[in-house]
Amino acid sequence: MRTVAASPTYESLGILAVIVAIRTFLSFSLELEITGRWPWQKTAEAATGPRE
Repeated sequence: MRTVAASPTYESLGILAVIVAIRTFLSFSLELEITGRWPWQKTAEAATGPRE
């Protein structure tokens, strides 16, 4: 079996970096829209401790 692979060039690496940046931005934006907070922010319960 042979695999199909393209030799990496600076242009293809640049395109890959742009795609990764766009996907990361969209992921953070979606997380903010769904939960109303950034992924690295703690929830209110985690910041104050569990309720008894």
